[in-house]
Amino acid sequence: ASSTDVERTFSRGGLTVSKRRHALSDESMRAATVLSSWLDVEGLVPEAQIIEHFREKNSRFVKAVGAASEGESVSST
Repeated sequence: ASSTDVERTFSRGGLTVSKRRHALSDESMRAATVLSSWLDVEGLVPEAQIIEHFREKNSRFVKAVGAASEGESVSST
């Protein structure tokens, strides 16, 4: 890796850690930085599948929060 690659990666990390995301764990920060660099390679990351995964995950979260506010117990899957 050239020094330019390292500088670019370091810069991306700075863009990932914002005032709102300053509490990310090391593992999450590393994953976000790596995924960000992989997105530059056309076809390497299945973006549509990732988006669908997060939509499903968000949907389960919204249902769990709604059920908890109504006093129901929710099992995690």
